[in-house]
Amino acid sequence: MYIIIFSLFINLIFGQVLTDNSFNTSRAVSLAGATVSNPGKLESIFYNPAYLPSVKTTTFLVGKTNFYEIDFLKYSYFSFIYSGNKITPKSNFALTIQELGTKPAYSNVQNYLSIERAITLSKGYSFFQDRNSSLSIGFNLNYLMLEQGRSAGPSGDGSDGFPSEKITAYGIDIGLYATLRGKVMMGAFIKNMNSPSLGNGKNSHYLPRRLNIGFSYMPMKKLKTSFEFQRSMGSKNNQFRVAILYDLFKNFTFRAGAQLKPNRFGTGFTFDLDDRVIFSYGLITHPVMPLTHNFEVGFSTK
Repeated sequence: MYIIIFSLFINLIFGQVLTDNSFNTSRAVSLAGATVSNPGKLESIFYNPAYLPSVKTTTFLVGKTNFYEIDFLKYSYFSFIYSGNKITPKSNFALTIQELGTKPAYSNVQNYLSIERAITLSKGYSFFQDRNSSLSIGFNLNYLMLEQGRSAGPSGDGSDGFPSEKITAYGIDIGLYATLRGKVMMGAFIKNMNSPSLGNGKNSHYLPRRLNIGFSYMPMKKLKTSFEFQRSMGSKNNQFRVAILYDLFKNFTFRAGAQLKPNRFGTGFTFDLDDRVIFSYGLITHPVMPLTHNFEVGFSTK
């Protein structure tokens, strides 16, 4: 009986390694994940690095997500996009740091269950761009880390438990982005294309892989609609997402989205100050769990 419980615990720990979560940033949370064909310049490296050649300014992004209103489950990220040339940005690249961990909510508790970290270097290349269409490709190189905290041990305080352990892996993401007449956008993204794994031999566990394909359409300048399909590799379950962005005012954009299987609804907004400082907020529902909230701040140079 104890062997079965221990095996289930180990599988749970490795099963949550470098969690494949589509709702990281404010944009994804408020649009219910429909972002691959509409990634936005600040958050493009999270969902489609092929959009990087379209970014004309150097940007910074800092954000925090509170999953299901749980205090001890913390996710934060920092992103930097460098734009070398506003006309032909062939030197654009990005650096991102992400952290997701079960950190204690009380300052007098020093131990933790696990912390996941990812350091990502992103690059995008433009194949062609003319007055009617464009096509670009991008990739992410991910250095993935999992730190497992010290076990409680017989005493319960961690003094005589198993020591903490750090496991690393490398992942590659590929993205594709195309536009037609500035009104129709198509995006595709493959997560962990190289099938990275943690551990060796029988203890080896492959990290989750997924495919996202989406289309966006702008019927008018102030309105953009999106549809996206997502499927996890090795799974028969498909997810469908729809979203809209509408510029209510010059500096205020309303966002909303919905996902099927499971049904989730997101909403949020973006407020920018002279296209230099951008404040964003988003929330999304869950069929069982409480709401997930995100708040982020972006800085852009002109």
